[in-house]
Amino acid sequence: MQLQIQYIYSTLNQIAPFENQESWDNSGLLIGSPEDSVSGIVITLDITQRAIEKAYQNNCNLIISHHPVIFSALKKIDSYSMPYQLIKHNISAICCHTNLDLAPGGLNDLLAEKLSRNLEISSEIFPLMPDGLGRIIELKQVKKIAWIAEQTKQALGCEVVRYSANGKNLIQKICICSGSGASLLEDIVGTCDCLLTGDIKHDRWYKAEELNLGLIDCGHYHTEIIMVAYLAEQLRKYCPDLPIIEHIEENPVNYV
Repeated sequence: MQLQIQYIYSTLNQIAPFENQESWDNSGLLIGSPEDSVSGIVITLDITQRAIEKAYQNNCNLIISHHPVIFSALKKIDSYSMPYQLIKHNISAICCHTNLDLAPGGLNDLLAEKLSRNLEISSEIFPLMPDGLGRIIELKQVKKIAWIAEQTKQALGCEVVRYSANGKNLIQKICICSGSGASLLEDIVGTCDCLLTGDIKHDRWYKAEELNLGLIDCGHYHTEIIMVAYLAEQLRKYCPDLPIIEHIEENPVNYV
């Protein structure tokens, strides 16, 4: 008997409870019915036309993504939109966004583990916020921010890493937040020396300087693409006979 979407949803809910998502988020089963049978799964960071084509070509009727394919209220569904294409090809969608960011062992812990391969950090890793947002890692030795930025670039395979040379230069405690977490700057004052995240806007660099904090931008993509392999590994434990395909797209941002 084939597994149903409800089983996959319940499994994901054990890994990263959907009820813990941020209030503004839209994680969960966004397209499809819990009673539908699952022929195969594609796991991806974003639901794109390429991800849908891979699912269709491999007879997979469920895509699990990090970023929600429906985020804001829809007033219409155009034929070129991803929700339309999913429905057209009879493919369901489950999105695990901030619930996966916040979960113990989830995306931010994965990011900390990835960084630890190049940065010597203490074994204890703490959430920054009570709800589980962000992680605090401590280097075994104080390092210059330029060195940390270079090691981060290597650890995550980034094409470019931006960092502030005008804030705190000698760093030991770092707050990491996958995706776009520059709003946490004010929250780490007195707790950390530096914030490492992605998608940092112009004004946040000046705020870091004002607060005497280091700031490192690794890009949204590189701080989150690691979720694909993680969710695939977890689901294979629960669904060993179900085809599970990891879809890794290239960074949509190009550099010259």
